[in-house]
Amino acid sequence: MKPRKELVLQDDLQTARESFEQWRSSRKKRERIPDSLWATVLALSQTYSAFRIAKTLRLNYKELRDRLHARQSQGTSPEFVELNVERMFSASQCEVELRSPGGFEIKIRIGGALPAQLPELVSCFLSGTR
Repeated sequence: MKPRKELVLQDDLQTARESFEQWRSSRKKRERIPDSLWATVLALSQTYSAFRIAKTLRLNYKELRDRLHARQSQGTSPEFVELNVERMFSASQCEVELRSPGGFEIKIRIGGALPAQLPELVSCFLSGTR
């Protein structure tokens, strides 16, 4: 038997599916998805994967993923991080943890001085150009 929480979450997805089906049955040809339905999709993305949402709501997965990624990128701004430069070039171990605007995380452990490529690596990671 599935946990009760899963059944409640399924209701959210089912309600969204019914809303999309109702819109599809009454829309004009080639009419764009209304903002209210996109807001529902964004709310569901906090709980469900893009694949599951796309499959359940019969949306184009790639388009949905790109739209979700664009919305997540807009809502976050980089935070200022102070670096102690003296410690960067010491011989002790160093650990750097980063979280990208898209929610990805990376942890870098270095034994010794930080390599010269680290700023470029961090920039690529935060910009999403992997």
